[in-house]
Amino acid sequence: MARAKNRASVDVCADCGSPEPVWASINRAILLCDECCSIHRSLGRHVSYIKSLTKGSWSTNMLNMVRTLNDNGANSIWEHSLLDPNSKLSRRKPQPKDPLHPVKADFIKAKHQDLKFILRSCKEESCSEEELNRQLHSSVRTANLETSLRLLAQGANPNYFYREKGTMPLHVAARAGQALQLELLIANGGNPSTVDSAGHTPAEVARLAGHLELSEKLTEHMYEVTDKLTYFLCNRKPDHKSGEHLIVPGWASGVERNDLGYEARNKLQMLPNHLLEELVSDVYDEVDRRETDAIWLTSSSLPERCIVPFLPIHPQLSSTRNQGRQKLARFTPKEFATLIIDILNEVAHRHSLSNATPLQDPIVTSLKKDGFERQASQMSDDEPLYDSVASDDDYAALTTDMTRTMNGDQKFTAQNGLSPNSKGLPSVVQSLKKQLTLSETTARELREEIRRLQTTIQQLIVENCDLKNALHMQSKLHITLPSERVNGHHVGEHNDSELEPVFDNKINTSPKGQRPASMYETREGLRKPPIYSNQPASLTSQTIRESDGSSSPSMRQSPWEAPNLPASEEVTRRTEHVTKRIQELWMAMQDPGRREAFVPCAERIRVAVSELVAIFPQNPVDDNIRSALRQLNGNTGRLQAECSALQRCTSDPDHMDRCLQQVRSSAYDIAKATKLLVTQFQF
Repeated sequence: MARAKNRASVDVCADCGSPEPVWASINRAILLCDECCSIHRSLGRHVSYIKSLTKGSWSTNMLNMVRTLNDNGANSIWEHSLLDPNSKLSRRKPQPKDPLHPVKADFIKAKHQDLKFILRSCKEESCSEEELNRQLHSSVRTANLETSLRLLAQGANPNYFYREKGTMPLHVAARAGQALQLELLIANGGNPSTVDSAGHTPAEVARLAGHLELSEKLTEHMYEVTDKLTYFLCNRKPDHKSGEHLIVPGWASGVERNDLGYEARNKLQMLPNHLLEELVSDVYDEVDRRETDAIWLTSSSLPERCIVPFLPIHPQLSSTRNQGRQKLARFTPKEFATLIIDILNEVAHRHSLSNATPLQDPIVTSLKKDGFERQASQMSDDEPLYDSVASDDDYAALTTDMTRTMNGDQKFTAQNGLSPNSKGLPSVVQSLKKQLTLSETTARELREEIRRLQTTIQQLIVENCDLKNALHMQSKLHITLPSERVNGHHVGEHNDSELEPVFDNKINTSPKGQRPASMYETREGLRKPPIYSNQPASLTSQTIRESDGSSSPSMRQSPWEAPNLPASEEVTRRTEHVTKRIQELWMAMQDPGRREAFVPCAERIRVAVSELVAIFPQNPVDDNIRSALRQLNGNTGRLQAECSALQRCTSDPDHMDRCLQQVRSSAYDIAKATKLLVTQFQF
């Protein structure tokens, strides 16, 4: 439901308004001037991924994604409360001539690091993280990039796995051929190497759907790490179309090494896969820092005001790893190139042996949301394996320990065919012993945990049986008579007030002969105490049949059973009515001059939603139906408020565009909830 806005004649910095910005934040989808970019660089790639518009290496899809979102008001997502006239926030946005420190710096940190100005989910809408993830899963199949970016800003997980459908947002976007949605997901932490329930990667899903060019782009994303390192060394990239995925420069074999260099290479070969991925991710970040520095020094108007001598602190990483990341800046160009060569050789070796999925994009490593982070390393941060490439001084103590244990390891080495003259092999044996001990300890802990879980399951099964027996006994002792009905509901039913529908006063939705609820009298006041029968169950049932002349199953329904749901035909008819009203609002929005029609259209949508909600019981047993009804009620009120605000808009085009965006978002949420409701009745 998105509509492209007219692009401004001159681009401006998203944080201070300076004209002609030459930098871009990819994951924020905004343009930046030199001064604001310097603050973004100091925050780190995990907050803002910076790239030069004029000298950076851009793919067509990535540039189109940033341009499309920037031209369609992506910055309003990050500054929502500043632009909302009803917001109580009184903070002023910096101007181009304001000082960089502290005015611009403090504002940028509050906006991008602390996310203080984004739109938060309303409490009455009960928009949980699970609901945000499902909305993102649905949004990426469309071309509405603004909605996806808003959901990501609010906390949606780009790697969310929808268990019922067996897919992730990347697979949905790949199947729909949405190239820009894929770029947005990957820039915000989406993993292009993940597989769906059928074992397919997004690239394979795109190929099966006929999007061959998009499949090739996704394959390149899967090898983004090694491609970046290779290009840094020799300005070449592999030809993935022909099956070439890794390149090690030919001159790499002639690199000179000293003893410490051989030892460092041996330690690199000992690293487990997850530690190697962490190291490669940090080296990738260091490569990006050095390339950005080189561009900054040749293009920036104030290079002395942006000094980023090492990688910024990442708060989600341990202090030991942050120290290792910073030590990478101490490497000379030759030392750093040698490290990259060793990494490429080791990756090529492991990939050829196991034919495993290539290393993940470091954006995935640094930007994954909570709940989908890689499991923490079982090895302690004090292990010297990580620092083996950071500082030569860190190995003095390790060398002494290796000398003490070398004699004890010679027998083991000889038995396994290892030459004692090979450099670093005793350290390999020691590390293997440590890993074996650690694995055995972990296996024992897991076996104990399994036994505890099995005991807990048995206890829960017994408790569940007891509860079922108790509920069965209560259902025999309690029954609701047909005369004890108030407002169409059984007395004694547990009707929560959270799903109270928004009824239209002009429509009589009460059944014939039913007493309507007074506007001064709550539903609880109309209820009578439930009648508990002391007679046997058979006698009670006989009394009901005699009083009503029928033995309908609904008369024998206990107070704890769910009310009957409406017919699917009636649900379909009323949902089509809601959809038709939303289309009328959309047609009215095509002409901004018809602002006086927005509020009546919103009122008709409210009436249609009221008619739809009225045919459902107040507290459905099905969680999906209850969630859909809650969304309909919450978003209907929100739509009316947004349409009223849109009708009051001044002639300011930017203000009107923001209001239109909010109305579109509300209408989309209503349509989504309506579709979810219809889906539950398609048997």
